[in-house]
Amino acid sequence: MVLNGTIQTLSRSRTMQNILITLLVAALAVIATWKIKPEKEQPPAAPPVVSVQQMGTLATLKVNYANVIEFDQRVTQDIPWTQWEFRFGGTRVLLIARGECLIGTDLQSAKYEHLSTDTKTATLILPSPKVFSARLNHDPKTGGSVFYTVDNKGIASLIPGTEGQTKAMNLALQKGQSDIEAACAKPDLLIAARKNAETVLQPVVSATGWKISIVWR
Repeated sequence: MVLNGTIQTLSRSRTMQNILITLLVAALAVIATWKIKPEKEQPPAAPPVVSVQQMGTLATLKVNYANVIEFDQRVTQDIPWTQWEFRFGGTRVLLIARGECLIGTDLQSAKYEHLSTDTKTATLILPSPKVFSARLNHDPKTGGSVFYTVDNKGIASLIPGTEGQTKAMNLALQKGQSDIEAACAKPDLLIAARKNAETVLQPVVSATGWKISIVWR
């Protein structure tokens, strides 16, 4: 009886070994097949435009503005039934206008075109730079604008109060604001802003491993 039990135990042990050997051989075959099978080469991912868009508005040029604004607020009276008028004088304002403006590009509107995964080349389309901020500095204590002359002439000098002078000064400031906006939108400044933007952005987009050309629209 004892011998019989021992034979049965040995038989079960050999059967279990055979099963384990079979499973091990099958596993090795699967691994070998997986290693031998060539992997499909994944195409390179497109350059992330998000990294550019997240930069928001990129200010690339700061312009310090200074100009002399001369403004005359005249006191006149129309002559009835004619195109003529009487001039009784007025207020002359001489404003030394100072301020600054910022020119930049809205990168949230950036997009890629002509993507080629084979050559890893693409075109980055950017909106043309524009003036984002142009303002006069109204504080003479910080080197801002200064009213150099405010003179009343003719009948204006006889009118009591300062309402006429205040109106003339405000109109001179409005003229100065229009002048700084026009001065900062000159083509040569916009070209300089483009070049500065390209200098900043090229290292950013080149870090993706792609060859990026920038086109302005």
